[in-house]
Amino acid sequence: MTQNIEYTGDIYLYSSGMPNDLIEKAKSKLVNEHGVIASDIRVIEIPEGVPEGSILITIWPHYLSVAKVKKVRSGSIYAPQLFNIDI
Repeated sequence: MTQNIEYTGDIYLYSSGMPNDLIEKAKSKLVNEHGVIASDIRVIEIPEGVPEGSILITIWPHYLSVAKVKKVRSGSIYAPQLFNIDI
C-alpha cells in the first residue's frame, strides 16, 4: 500500500548533489505512487527559501525522506521526518 503525501502549494525536493537520473526517478515515484502533481515539485540544491508548513523531501541513494517544515530560522530548517519512501 502506498501512502499519498498530503500537501498544499509546492513540494521541495532537496537533491543534495544527487545525479539527475536519481532525481528523475524520485520525481517519477512521487507522481506515480504518492499522489504528487509533477508541476508542484521544486528541485532545490540547498535547503533555502523553503516556507514553514511545506513538505521537504530529501533524496538519499536508496530512499526519500519526507518531512514537514515546522520552523525556519537564520538559515536553519527544523523539519521532523514523517516517513521514508524506498526508491
